[in-house]
Amino acid sequence: MKIPNHTFKTGEVKFCQICGNKKLFRFLDLDHQPLADDLSPIKQGHREVLYYPLSISFCKKCILLQNDYIVGDNKLYPKSYHYVPGITKDVLKNFESLSKSLIYNYKINKDKDLIVDLGCNDGSLLNQFKLNGCKKVLGIEPTDTIKLAKKKGIKTIQSFFNKKSAAEAKKKYGRAKLITTTNVFAHTNNLREFIMGVKKIINKNGVFVVENHYLLDVIKKTQFDTFYHEHLRTYSLTSLIKLMKYYGFNIIDAYTSDRYGGNIQAHFSLTKTNKNLNINKILKNEKKQNLHREKTYINFSKKIEQAKENLRKFIEKNKNKYIVAKAFPARASILLHYFNFLKLNVEYIAEQPTSKKLNYYAPGTSLKIISSENMKKKEPDFVIVLAWHLFDTIYYKWKKIFKKKVKFIKPLPNLKIK
Repeated sequence: MKIPNHTFKTGEVKFCQICGNKKLFRFLDLDHQPLADDLSPIKQGHREVLYYPLSISFCKKCILLQNDYIVGDNKLYPKSYHYVPGITKDVLKNFESLSKSLIYNYKINKDKDLIVDLGCNDGSLLNQFKLNGCKKVLGIEPTDTIKLAKKKGIKTIQSFFNKKSAAEAKKKYGRAKLITTTNVFAHTNNLREFIMGVKKIINKNGVFVVENHYLLDVIKKTQFDTFYHEHLRTYSLTSLIKLMKYYGFNIIDAYTSDRYGGNIQAHFSLTKTNKNLNINKILKNEKKQNLHREKTYINFSKKIEQAKENLRKFIEKNKNKYIVAKAFPARASILLHYFNFLKLNVEYIAEQPTSKKLNYYAPGTSLKIISSENMKKKEPDFVIVLAWHLFDTIYYKWKKIFKKKVKFIKPLPNLKIK
C-alpha cells in the first residue's frame, strides 16, 4: 500500500493530512490568531506577536478535521514551552487509572518490560507507571519540561520523536513493550517520521497507545477552542485506523472518555489479535452521529456563532461588573481571540500559583496571567471559566473559598451562569 505524504511543510495545506484527498470541505475560519503558547513576560512589557491563519477543513474519506495551516514543530514547541500536566489534579487522576489499566490489560512485566512515553513533558504519566512498580520507563520530549521528569528519576531523551531519536532509544534501552503518547499525536507536522519511529522501537507484540481529543465530542460539545495551531488534526477512530494501516499497525482496542472534554484512546499493534468489541461499537456510532456528512459541520459552525452571540449579550449587559477569567490552557487563547469582546471586559486571568504561565500576558492581548490568590483579595462579581471543560472542578473548589456570592460563567457548549 502506497503511503501518502505525511511530512508537511510550513504554510497552507490543501490536501488531507491522512489520505491526500484534495476535495476538502472548509467549514470554519477563525481568522488569524497568535500561537497559544506565545506568552510575553509582563516585566518586559508588550512585544509584537505573530499571527497565523486558523481555518478548519473536513475530509469525508477519512472523517478527519484538520488545521489548514502548518506553523511547524520548532516554533510551536520551543525549549521554554509553558504547559505542564502535573499541576492539574484531574490529569494526574487520569494518568493513574490509565497506567493501571495498561499494566493489567497487557500483562506488563514490571521488572523487564520497557515503557516509553512520547512527548512525556514533565513525566507525569511515566511517574504513575513507576509508582505502580514499573522499573523500566523512558521519556522522550523536545522541551525543557523534561527536566521535571528527570527530577522524578525518569530516564529521558531530550528530542523531538523521530527515526533518529527512536534509534538512540533502541540502542540504549532496547525495544518497548508499551509506547504511549497522550495529547501529542495530533500535533506533529512530521507524522511519517513519528510513526516510523514507533515502528522502529516497538517489539513484535508491543502495544502503541494513542490518546487525543475526539472528533465526536468536539462536535457535540461545540469545542471549537480545541482548534489551535498545535492541533493539526482532530481524529475520529475511523481516521486513526486508516492512518495506522498505512504503516502495518492493527487496531486492537479503543475507548472514549471525558478527558480533554472528550477523548479517543486507540491501541495498535504490529501483530494481529482479536479486536475488542469497543472498536465496532465506536465506529458504528460515528456513522450514526453523521460524522461523515458535511451538514454536521455546517450546523457545528452555526452553534459556535450562537454561543458567541449569547456570551456577547451577557457581557454587554454586565459590563460594569468586576469580571475575571479563570485558567489559561492553550484553548483559552482561541476563545479570547474569537470571542474578542472578552479581551476588553476581563480584568485579568487567574491561574494556579504553581503554573509556569504566571506573570505573562496572554498571547496578543494586554491581559495579565496572575495568581488565582488575587481573587481572594478582591472577589469578582463573575468568573469566566476559560478551561470550561473543567468547569465543575473549578466551580466547586472556588465556591467554597469565596465569601460573597460570586457567579461562574461557562461559555460553552451553551452559556451557563451558576
